[in-house]
Amino acid sequence: MDDPPAATSNDVLGHFMDVGTDADSVFGGLRDADLGCVADQLLKSFGPDEVLALSALGPMPEQVALTVEALVVCDLVLTLVGQGMAEAFADAPGQPVFDVGCLLKGVTSKDLEPMLKTQFEDPFGLDLSDREMTVLLANTPIMGNLMRCRLEAMVVGDESDLPKFCYGLADQVAMMMAAVMEVDLTGGDFTAPSVLANLLGMSDEIFIWLAEEVPSAQKADAVLVRDATTKIAEIMAETLVGIDELSTEEEALSAILAATARVQAEVAAKDTDLDAASGRLREYVTARCGEPGSVLFDLMAGAIGSPLDT
Repeated sequence: MDDPPAATSNDVLGHFMDVGTDADSVFGGLRDADLGCVADQLLKSFGPDEVLALSALGPMPEQVALTVEALVVCDLVLTLVGQGMAEAFADAPGQPVFDVGCLLKGVTSKDLEPMLKTQFEDPFGLDLSDREMTVLLANTPIMGNLMRCRLEAMVVGDESDLPKFCYGLADQVAMMMAAVMEVDLTGGDFTAPSVLANLLGMSDEIFIWLAEEVPSAQKADAVLVRDATTKIAEIMAETLVGIDELSTEEEALSAILAATARVQAEVAAKDTDLDAASGRLREYVTARCGEPGSVLFDLMAGAIGSPLDT
């Protein structure tokens, strides 16, 4: 019995066009012109039969690098990843609907190539919630964008007449949340003096910004809280001078306790109105902006010795 005729380049191109309508295919959702580009690039490295199998089943481990290279040449890495993320978020219960363009802002193909290679190499694929995926994306703009776009989507999803500052607040809080996630992904210690000082410095910048943006009725409370966070950040910076990765655990703990004592003595105890002002500001910001406001105060409350634990 004669062997079936080998596939031709035209067979490959025709099959790729069919694949483009199959959402479950590795190249599903791409336009005909894009599929044609990928097919042409793959045919430079593989035979027609191999490319047909690849388009139907996905690349074999030894084909992954060249497959990603073909997508890079055709400028399709962002497109393919964006489509995959849009589908993943659409299927996730409880997730707000947000623009994938927002998620990919500032992201380059080079940022996503390692993630795409890992996705192709895993026979079962990876979810966005998988830790391996999160680690791969940790040093890309996507992590910060994910926080920002999610918070902005929640703000937009509120049908009330939102103050303009709510949108800026989402951006501010997202940067701090991304910093918190980076500490977690790198195995950092949230009680480490340098980490605490960095997070307190970031929160101070947010409250400085907030004091300038809130309506006049909330200005006095915002200024009082701003002055407190600035003082806390200054105390932490001064007290933790000289504490680094070479310091002993006892030295670090002693510095943190000293900072806590100074915060209580110089901030909390000296301003009896601070708790009330912080409570009113949190209530207003959370009521007007939703989760971004709540997250801001929750993050700040996690700082040791913070008098803003309302």
